[in-house]
Amino acid sequence: MLASGHRRTYLLFGALSAYIIVQFIWWAYLLVEKEREMWLMIDAFGLEHTGEHDRTLRMVLGEGTVFLLVLILVLILTFRAIRRDLRLARAQQNFLLAVTHELRTPLASAKLQLQTMQRDGLTKEQRDQLNGHALEDLERLSTLTDKVLQAAESGRSIGRNELTVIEVGQVLRSIVRTIRAGIGRDHHFELSVAEALELRTDEVAFRSIAQNLLENAAKYSPPGSTVTIRATREPGSVALAVEDEGRGVPAGERQAIFERFYRGGDEQVRTTQGTGLGLFLSRRLARALGGEVRYEPRRPRGSIFVARFPDRRK
Repeated sequence: MLASGHRRTYLLFGALSAYIIVQFIWWAYLLVEKEREMWLMIDAFGLEHTGEHDRTLRMVLGEGTVFLLVLILVLILTFRAIRRDLRLARAQQNFLLAVTHELRTPLASAKLQLQTMQRDGLTKEQRDQLNGHALEDLERLSTLTDKVLQAAESGRSIGRNELTVIEVGQVLRSIVRTIRAGIGRDHHFELSVAEALELRTDEVAFRSIAQNLLENAAKYSPPGSTVTIRATREPGSVALAVEDEGRGVPAGERQAIFERFYRGGDEQVRTTQGTGLGLFLSRRLARALGGEVRYEPRRPRGSIFVARFPDRRK
């Protein structure tokens, strides 16, 4: 329904723009034609004239052309603004649908686990298993809340946190364990980190970026596939590359995927979990640290996301 409304808006704007331009050209033609007829009448009656017909015609055509170019420029800028607002409206609708789903699913699951635990006759093993599932659902809710709050802050807290020296391999292994216990339970993870690789950075931001990239790789690659994580030192920085074996990102969406709330496709028929905040947050946090996150296509298929962090060790 939203896409249909967008098409109507584009069609209406296109028709109105075409009407304005055609009317302008038509009135310019009438003005020039009237000018020509007036000079023909002056010549026919033998009246004196100043001979400025050509100069008047050039003036009309010159000013008309400038005005037409300005009009076209205004229409182009207006179209871009409308397109941006429509994309934002679609992204916000997708976000609301995604958040509704992301909240409802773990809440319903946790409720079911807790209700089941109230039954008589359950063994300690069964109760522990139900309790573990309920905790996983609550952890998922906590993660979603953290992402929404981080998106609202847009990296403003970066710089207020104390920079500390972290052991990159240790932090990444901790994140991999968390992902394996949740969304990545059906994936294989390969971690390659340079020996004794240290980085002076905001540890909270680093963890958030790495976790978002790993979650994204697990979400958009098939079960049983491998997610490869590499951390290497570069001149003045540390590079973190997360490689998956999914479908990859179409060329036309490789910049849009870093926009707030952006998710390709229709949220109403999508099966992949998410809110469209992970990659947005990763890039914003990385830039707040003075680094960057970028996308690279993987051959023959898949995606590679590379995050670079400036090393501020003294």
